[in-house]
Amino acid sequence: MKMKLKDSFRKAYKGMGRSISRYPLTVLFLIAVAVLNSFMIENPREDYARYLFTFLVGAMLSIVGQMVYERFFTQRNARYLLMGGAAVLAVGYYFAVGPQTLYNIAINVKTGVALFALMIAFIWIPSIKSVKVLFHRSFLSALKAFFTTVLFSAVLTAGISAIFYATDYLLFNLDFKILTHLMNIVGSLFAPIYFLSMTPLYPGKREELIPDEAWAKRGETLDRQFMVPRFLEILISYIIIPLTAIYTLILVIYVVLNIRGEFWTDNLLEPLLVSYAIIVIVVYILACNLDNKFADLFRKIFPKILIPIVVFQTIASFLKIREMGITHGRYYVILFGIFATIAGVIFSFMKPKHNGLIAIALLVLSAISIIPPIDAFTVSKNNQISFLERKLRENDMLVDNAIVPKSDVSLSDKIVITKVASYIDSMGYNKEVAYLPSDFNVYSDFSDTYGFDMTYSETEYPQGEGEFVYLNWDADPVVGIAGFDIMIHQYLYYSVAEPGSLESTDFEVDGQTYLLEKKIVDDYYVLTLKDAAGDELLAYDTKELYDVIFEEAATSGFDKGNLKVDDATVTTENDRVRMNILVNSLERTADFTGGDLYLFIEFK
Repeated sequence: MKMKLKDSFRKAYKGMGRSISRYPLTVLFLIAVAVLNSFMIENPREDYARYLFTFLVGAMLSIVGQMVYERFFTQRNARYLLMGGAAVLAVGYYFAVGPQTLYNIAINVKTGVALFALMIAFIWIPSIKSVKVLFHRSFLSALKAFFTTVLFSAVLTAGISAIFYATDYLLFNLDFKILTHLMNIVGSLFAPIYFLSMTPLYPGKREELIPDEAWAKRGETLDRQFMVPRFLEILISYIIIPLTAIYTLILVIYVVLNIRGEFWTDNLLEPLLVSYAIIVIVVYILACNLDNKFADLFRKIFPKILIPIVVFQTIASFLKIREMGITHGRYYVILFGIFATIAGVIFSFMKPKHNGLIAIALLVLSAISIIPPIDAFTVSKNNQISFLERKLRENDMLVDNAIVPKSDVSLSDKIVITKVASYIDSMGYNKEVAYLPSDFNVYSDFSDTYGFDMTYSETEYPQGEGEFVYLNWDADPVVGIAGFDIMIHQYLYYSVAEPGSLESTDFEVDGQTYLLEKKIVDDYYVLTLKDAAGDELLAYDTKELYDVIFEEAATSGFDKGNLKVDDATVTTENDRVRMNILVNSLERTADFTGGDLYLFIEFK
């Protein structure tokens, strides 16, 4: 047993050594990632995201370049040219993304899509025009390598953590950053290099020159790489495929029973259909590696079911566009629907040896989604800005390229304007909207600009809309505490569906014990302060707090979503106790009240 374990580790580390010589540029990029992560650990406030993304993209480009070399070339000069091309493209990426990347959603998503596309290319390239390596076999090999890497990395992480904490608790104190640095080495260096070490040396241009007799032994080794482990065959054939069949039945019944007007814009429908399509595509590719009745039935039946399902999903997505316009998320959902339809057609009417066509489709659609002017973010930006303008004109709120505040807008249009304006603000597009003030902030300026409060679908209650306020700590960060003995932080939460119970907080002041109780009375909490003997010192019904704050918000003109300390403070007192209640946030609807409060208490 020990010998087998030693042999396994010896083979693993030999394989890692071979992967370093096989992917030298990739390893250099990974070392750069590890070094950069160490800087980020030591200086967490610095923004190194631009460099991190560049090194990650460079690593993936160099991996793909190596796979291209192995598949199509034999000369070493070609390898060096491909490595140089990967380095040049990585440098080009660095200058293309610009200086701000940490909070730039567009750059983050585009980079993620690019990395995903490069990973698909890494899996697909060995199968191009290859009779020995089919796409589903390459996919299986990558999946096995991934989960094996996860297992080894998890064991290594657990072992390092155990040693660290044992040393820290039993011998001497250690800086927690040491453990973080060690985890960085595991995640940035060990895991990817070990994964690459498990990537087979696929047959390429060089191997095509080898006689069939000489290839026989090499082919046996490759076949072992593509062998489906018995446990995986059982898992796919007798667990995953039957569960997918049951899920399909439930989904079809749901669609048949509920298909009607609002069904197509139901928020539940889209994620259900997308998740189903992903499951079927992945299981189909894995099932192509199996030879049993369950796998055969799945390959024959489920791709044909997939096509109408993804057509449903795509129609639902297009109908949602009419309601809220195109966001980058909606763009990608529609793009996935197109891809899933293509995959369904390929799986239904072509043999498994043509499965690699779905990789081509995925790469093309990924490129479309990140290359201007048809990328997800350019399209969504232009659409959302024009969508907001159209809604404002429909409500006579845009005159001479300036917004006219208006309160008597339908609830549905309030919701649409709120969501679209919030999306434009979150994506940093405000400066590209000509009719918005140059310093517009959606949270502090929305009410004054549009004439009504920010309104979401969740605030549409039978008895009217909800109310919400919060304290703007950035604008008013100082709170006076002179004269008070103690501060207590309290959360208030009451729902008709989940009624609260009596809660209490014990505390001491000058050696005396006190008790703060909060209890629901007629849908609002009553705060009661008691001494050690249980005698009541002060009682306060928080309904008064809600009424005062929301009434003042409606009549005094201050911005409800941007309270200052004076606006958010209510005082209650008697001859024994004075209590200032500072509102961090309050929310009230027809069947819910919530609050986040700071209580400043003085005993007289």
